[in-house]
Amino acid sequence: MTTQHQLKSTSANQTVLVTGAAGLIGSATTRLLLSKNYRVIACDNFSIGTWRGVSDSLIWDTLDVSSRSFIERLNSYDIDLVIHCAAHPGGLSLAEPVRDVEVNALGSMRLFEWCAKVGAPVIFTSSASVYGEQPHEPIKEIAPLNTGTIYGACKIACERFLRILGEGYGLKWVVLRLFSVFGAGHRPSKFQGIVNVMLTQLLAGNRVVVKGPLDRVRDLVYVNDVADIIYKSICIPEAFGQIINVGTGNGTTIRDLIHALIRALGRELENVEIVQEQGTVGDPFYIVADCSKAKNILKLASQYDLEHDLSEVIRQLNNKI
Repeated sequence: MTTQHQLKSTSANQTVLVTGAAGLIGSATTRLLLSKNYRVIACDNFSIGTWRGVSDSLIWDTLDVSSRSFIERLNSYDIDLVIHCAAHPGGLSLAEPVRDVEVNALGSMRLFEWCAKVGAPVIFTSSASVYGEQPHEPIKEIAPLNTGTIYGACKIACERFLRILGEGYGLKWVVLRLFSVFGAGHRPSKFQGIVNVMLTQLLAGNRVVVKGPLDRVRDLVYVNDVADIIYKSICIPEAFGQIINVGTGNGTTIRDLIHALIRALGRELENVEIVQEQGTVGDPFYIVADCSKAKNILKLASQYDLEHDLSEVIRQLNNKI
C-alpha cells in the first residue's frame, strides 16, 4: 500500500475505491476514472443506485458501507485512494434518523479510520446541507454551519472526523461540499434530488407537488461537472486539506426549475398543475455556492447551461425507456 504522501505517479498504476458507485455521483465518477485508465473497486449495496457497468478495470463488491464486513473486505484490495460517495439519502434522514447516522456517520468513520491506518487519501462528498439557513448571497466555505437536518449534521461530523484523523494520523483528505446535483443516474424518487423529485412527478403526469415555497433558490450542478471536479481534486495536490464548494454560483428558483423541465419535456405550462404544500424540516430558502475557491484551486472554467443539461438528462432517460 502506498502512503498518503507517495501516490503512484500514473493513473494506470492506481486503484481507486469508489463507494456508492452505482448511484448518481458515484457512477459518473467511476466512468470518468475508467476513461482515465484507473482501476476501480466499485462498492454499492444497490439500495438506491442502479448503474452496474462492466470493464476489465472495474471490480464490483456488493456491500453496505455501514457493515463491519465492508471494512474487513477492504483489506483484500490494494487501494491507493478512496472516493466516498455512498450515503443514506438526505430526503429520508428525518424519517430514518438512526439509519442515517449508522450509514453517514458511523459507516463513514469506519472507512476513514481504515484509510488513516493504511495511508489511503480520501475524497469525501459532503453537502451544502451543512450550511442550513444563510443570508441570501453566494455562500463561502467559511460560512457558519447551521444545518437543520440529521443528514447535514452527519456530514459536518464527517468533515471534522477527517480533520482530526489528518492531525492524528497524517491522513490526506479533500472535502467537496456538493450543492444540488442532478443527472440521469438517479432512480425515480420523490425524496432524493430536487430535480429528480420534480422530474419523477412530471414523467408520471401533469401534476407536481412542491413541498415548500416556489421561490426557494437552489444551485443546480450537472453530475458530469461534479465528476470532473472530483477527478481534478485527485490530480491537484493543493486540493488536499481543503473544504471546497461544488456548485455553479447560479441560483434557480423551484418555480423556474419546474418551468424549465416542462419546456424540456415539450409540454405547455398551462397544462401542468403545480401544488404547493408545507415545507420539510431544515430545508433552507436560499442555497447557492460561492465558487471562488474551486476556481482558484481546481482551475475550473464555467460550464453552466441549465437548459442544455436538463434536456440531456431527459434525452438519456428516454433512451433507457
